[in-house]
Order: sequence, then C-alpha cells, then structure tokens
Amino acid sequence: MSDSSDPEGTDKNPFSATTFLKDVFMCSLVAFGGPEAHLGVFLERLVVKKNYLTEKALMEWMALCSFLPGPTSTQVITGIGLERGGRSLALLTLVVWALPMILLMGCLSFIPQVFGSSNSFPVWLEFLVPMAAGFVAWAAWQIGRKVVTDKLSVALWAQGFAVVLMSGSPWGIPLILLSGGILGIVLGDSQKSEPNNNVVGNSFPWGIFTLFVGFTSICWIVMQFSPDSLIVLFERFYRYGYLVFGGGQVVVPVMQGELVDQTGLLSAEEFLSGFGLVQALPGPMFSFAAFAGGLSENHGTITRQALGALLGGFAIFLPGTLLLFCVHPIWEKFRSLPWVPKALAGLNATAGGLIGGALVVILLGIDQSISTYVFFLLTLFALMSRKIPAPILVIFLGVLSLGMQGV
Repeated sequence: MSDSSDPEGTDKNPFSATTFLKDVFMCSLVAFGGPEAHLGVFLERLVVKKNYLTEKALMEWMALCSFLPGPTSTQVITGIGLERGGRSLALLTLVVWALPMILLMGCLSFIPQVFGSSNSFPVWLEFLVPMAAGFVAWAAWQIGRKVVTDKLSVALWAQGFAVVLMSGSPWGIPLILLSGGILGIVLGDSQKSEPNNNVVGNSFPWGIFTLFVGFTSICWIVMQFSPDSLIVLFERFYRYGYLVFGGGQVVVPVMQGELVDQTGLLSAEEFLSGFGLVQALPGPMFSFAAFAGGLSENHGTITRQALGALLGGFAIFLPGTLLLFCVHPIWEKFRSLPWVPKALAGLNATAGGLIGGALVVILLGIDQSISTYVFFLLTLFALMSRKIPAPILVIFLGVLSLGMQGV
C-alpha cells in the first residue's frame, strides 16, 4: 500500500509527521458514524486535500483491516501512519485519533445521571445521523467511480452491496471480501504489479507476535488467580479487541451480552445511554470501552474508576494494533506477487459495494423527515463543493438544527 503520490513527501515539500498528526486530529473531530463514514473523512482530508496516499491505497487498507479483528477505521488510519513513518508514527497516530474520545468517554462514566431515564439525547443532536450519512454517500460515490471499471467489477460491487443488506453475520464482510479477491484472481484481467518501496522490512515481526500471544496468555492466567476486578476488566476488553470482526457496531452488542446480561456490571439504562452518546460523538466507536470500563468500577474509589476507564480503552485497541503490525510486513511482501493486483482489484470493487450498502442501511434507519434530508443534502453538497472545512460544516449544521428546534 505504498503507491503514494504525496506532495509532502517530495524534496520540495518534505513529509511532516507533525502536520500529519494534526490532520489525524482534525479527522477525529469530524469522524461521526461508523467505519464507512470515517472512510469518507479519510478520503476527503488525507487523500484529496493532503494526498498522503492514493484512493487505491486507502481502499487496500480498508480491505486489509476488514479481514482483521478490531476497530476497522482505527486500524486503517493507524496503518496509514505505519506506512508513512513506521511503528512510532503509527502509535502516535493511534493516540491522536483515539485518546481524545477515550478520555471523554471515561469522564462521562462518572456522571451517568446526565443521560436521564429516557436514554435519549437532545433533539437538536439528531442532525448527526444524516450528516454521517452524507459522509458515507460521498465516500460511496468517490470510491465507487474509481473501482467500478468493467463488468466484473460491477458484479463484485453488487455482491458487496448485497451482503450488507442481507447478512447479519460478523463473518459476512470478511468472507465476501475473500470472495471478491478470489474472483478477481480467477476472472480479472492481468494488471501491472507495482514495485514495493516501503521502508518497512518484509520479515515477520516475531517479537510483536510474541507480545500479542503473551498478553493473551498472561491475561487469562493471571485472571484465574487474582480476584482483582481491574485485571478481569483488562482481560475482558482485550478479548473483545481480538475476537470481534466488524467494528464498533458488532463489539457493542457483545459487550452488552457480558456486561449487562451476564455480569450485571452495568444496567441496561446505563449501557444504552453510553451507546447512544458514543454514536453522537466523533471518533472510534470502540472508545465506548472507556465508558463501560469506568462505569463497571463505579462501586470503588474515583482512582479505580479512572483506571477502569483507561484500562478498558487501552485494552480494546491493543490487540488490533498488534495484529496490524504483524500482518503489515507479510501483506507488503505479498503485494509483489503477480496475482496480487488482480486480487486487490476484486477486493476494492467489493469494498466499494460494502460502502454503498452501508449507505442504504443508514438511510433506511434514519428518521424519514424533511429536516433529516435537508441535513443529508447539505452535507453532501458541502463535500461536493470541497470549499467548506468539515469542522465548519459540523458547527453550521449544529447551529441550524438548534435554530430549527427553537422555531
């Protein structure tokens, strides 16, 4: 995924890690919705505006990370940092992207009473959902027109589109992407293989793999001998991070089954309030772990609750990051094989269909009102114009929504 045409990576405009991290932070402020909406934000800022990577490379990252357990959009943006500056920049990217929401959700775990008994939020915040749909629509169009180039890509796009609408299994997306890659190899036209100029070596990082296995084993063993709830909490959220495919929309129901139904650490009201809030705020949905981790320790001291929030947030992002570091060198080595370009073309076309299907799901699930479609269309038009920065767009729509409720 090193086919970058980055003007900031040339001798005239050298790549700046500081500038890149600022752009990552700006993405975190406007990345509402799930991975599909986040992809639209990455496309607009990191590809179109700053050209840190190409649209093709972004789609390759999306395809790769969809195969991995963990937070897909977080792995994508961490992978971009890994591509541009190695593991140190990747870790800084993860911190800049995820830490603000982890801290915010952790703080909110101290005041669950602010959510009220109705598990609802102010009506004027309802603009966030159609706005996120606008970002997904823009991403679907931008990606779709790039990856749909022939009859085969149309068919692969259609299968990706269909699986979102018809499959409720967390394995549906990885399997359909695998299908797209295989069909691309078998039926696709020969494509030119690109040279691999990535700074990362192609040897398997056994140290990182050992770290992943070690964390997994030690957490389970220590939990058997220690009654400390913080150790149990770390193991629980670390386990969520390496067992769940499909991103935040899948991990949250898994959390509910264990934290609410099985253990009773959170009430259904507390859990649903936090779930609603994390969907109304920008950033990765996995940051919900900080809220759930903090609230599960609210019977102890303030220090323990703060540790619970931080451990929950840290633990759930850790395994997906370690797995990304393990897979990336292998992926880079595979990219030099002659059949890989055809597989990537099939993966990209299928991933484009997944984004289109996600848009339909969002549009079918939102409130069918005039104001909803006004916010959706305003977002879409603003993105098409490419003249309105995303943070300004969010503020404008929020003020407009607040004004409409006051009418």
